[in-house]
Amino acid sequence: MHSNGTSTAPKKKEGFLGKLLGWFSGKKSKPESKPLRSGASRPDFKEKEPKADRPRREERPKADLVPPEIVSPKLYVGNLAYEAAESDLYDLFSKIGSVKNVEIAMDRHANRSKGFGFVEMETLETAKEAAAKLNRTDFLGRQIVVSGAKVDKRPSASSQESEAGSSPDATV
Repeated sequence: MHSNGTSTAPKKKEGFLGKLLGWFSGKKSKPESKPLRSGASRPDFKEKEPKADRPRREERPKADLVPPEIVSPKLYVGNLAYEAAESDLYDLFSKIGSVKNVEIAMDRHANRSKGFGFVEMETLETAKEAAAKLNRTDFLGRQIVVSGAKVDKRPSASSQESEAGSSPDATV
């Protein structure tokens, strides 16, 4: 080692394979530069300033822990274990009230649960009670999320048929 801090070791050349890989990855080989003196900053390095327009992760508001208002007896059940069956969900929700229907979303290709499902209770009151009691509780080793299912705003075929039959200009 010389007195100015540089080493006397021979410079290692980049091999053919390294150049070839660099060419495919888009990296160009840089010529060897002289080592910087201690205390000198890198000229190509800029310290990043925090973005003022975006709050930092710890300052961001947390997701609403209060589930949205339940307006139908159909409930969304999320974060289900993949092993959960419809009968398991039926048993869990029937402890609170009478259950009309249970569906678990299935992946057709993998033939397993997608990790969420829907439970339809008999009344709106039992649906609200079930959501209040079962939201954020452990079920088959996972903390399930129970909230109101989104209401489909598209007109269904059955509602269109009933409207057509009740219209005054419908021919009989």
